[in-house]
Amino acid sequence: MDSSGARRAYLRAKAKAMAEKPRVLLAACGSVCAVKFGNVCRSFAEWAVVKVVLTKSALRFIDEQTLPQDVTVYRDEKDWRTWKKPGDPMLHIELCNWAEIMVIAPLSANTLSKVINQT
Repeated sequence: MDSSGARRAYLRAKAKAMAEKPRVLLAACGSVCAVKFGNVCRSFAEWAVVKVVLTKSALRFIDEQTLPQDVTVYRDEKDWRTWKKPGDPMLHIELCNWAEIMVIAPLSANTLSKVINQT
């Protein structure tokens, strides 16, 4: 098998493996504990397909270079870039449809209180 054939076979196998793994949306809030987010992300990426959402506050504590290469990173300001008029796709809705589960880790007490008190 030539190198291009081997590459195609590898990509097919990787796509099949990714299709069988759970889809996890990982998020981090702006807490000092977020410095450990790279470790959390690597742990999840071992057994799941991971996409990451980071707030502007979280980026103060997270070095994106510590995240696995195959993880897609979204920043909260990107959500509004694609929206021009009603009916246009919204990133947060697309991610909600994609993910099987969302994990916020680390989760600060402040963010937890905001989630709990939503009405």
